[in-house]
Amino acid sequence: MKKIKKMTAAVTGMAVLLALLGGCAHISQSEEQPNIDYGSIDTDTQVVEAQDETNADAQDEQGTPVFIDEKLDENLFISAELKMPETNLYEYATQLKSFDYDKVQEAIGQNAEGILAVDDGSDEFAGGSLTYQRNDMANHLDTYCSYAGEMGLTDDRDLSFMSRADAIARMQNLIGMLGVGGEPEALDVAAMDRADFEDVKKAIMEDGDYQFLSAKGYGSDTFDEGLEVYRIIFRMDVYGIPVYRNEPNLRQTSERFLAYPVTITALLSNNGIEMITMTGMFEPYDGEQKEAVIIGEDGIKEAIMKKFGDVILTSEFRAKNIWMEYFPLLREDSFTEMDLVPVWCVDFEVDGQSVEDSRYSIRFNAATGEEIS
Repeated sequence: MKKIKKMTAAVTGMAVLLALLGGCAHISQSEEQPNIDYGSIDTDTQVVEAQDETNADAQDEQGTPVFIDEKLDENLFISAELKMPETNLYEYATQLKSFDYDKVQEAIGQNAEGILAVDDGSDEFAGGSLTYQRNDMANHLDTYCSYAGEMGLTDDRDLSFMSRADAIARMQNLIGMLGVGGEPEALDVAAMDRADFEDVKKAIMEDGDYQFLSAKGYGSDTFDEGLEVYRIIFRMDVYGIPVYRNEPNLRQTSERFLAYPVTITALLSNNGIEMITMTGMFEPYDGEQKEAVIIGEDGIKEAIMKKFGDVILTSEFRAKNIWMEYFPLLREDSFTEMDLVPVWCVDFEVDGQSVEDSRYSIRFNAATGEEIS
């Protein structure tokens, strides 16, 4: 079972990641057009916030761009920039992280209050997860920061107790102490002080879509004088290539469970670490395992044609975004062992809808061209 220790406050248990991966769509050659479930996956807010930055930053890690603009087949087009990786890539064998509770507690360094829960490897369905909340208020602070980011109510600035750069470095150091695989990179940083929290609280209470939070005590929240908080969303990189974070949608091609999203969110205030949540963390990979010879422009076009070529498309599909990431592909009959596989991710516009609205994306194994999701 997962090891959980209560210190002063109660907290909701870890959410099962299967809920993030509930949607799937598969195209059969017997169908006239793809069966698309545009709203099948309810992506976590923190993932949606950082999606654009993830895709753009991932492309920056790769080589000189080549723009591809051509018709592949009837109603099938590609109009996207492609950047090949500048270095050789490898597939890595690893498994979901088993955390040492005492080491995590020592790294957090706050023993007077709060609760800490970790996946210590004793649970068959362990998800490489960790959560720490200093008190009940930490979850509320996270909600306020998330709402402020979504509504554009935050700006990039340094707080008086610590600079943004130092806050990022502190949390990166803590993540490093936990012995997880990959290198944490900050995607999004929200800086808020007491006045910001008061403004956001008022906005939430006046927002009809968030009235349910009143019943959870948000309307009566008070904030300490001088409170300042950074909320930092991290992604994990493997030698400069981002690891799958559940953006855009995962489309399962089989009945088996494919992967756990890799996500990290941290709240750091002038009182210390308010919260840190980590899901899908994996053990460090032991060096080069298997070299992957990456397919390029022709291979990607061939993979797309294999996916759609024998289907009569009644909607126009246009590949608009192409980027590379590592996909933590779970092995058959295992919920913990995985291979980190380099994949090409392709976003499509459907009938002129934006990529965000079409919600149709495919991942191809970057070495074989095989569709993964």
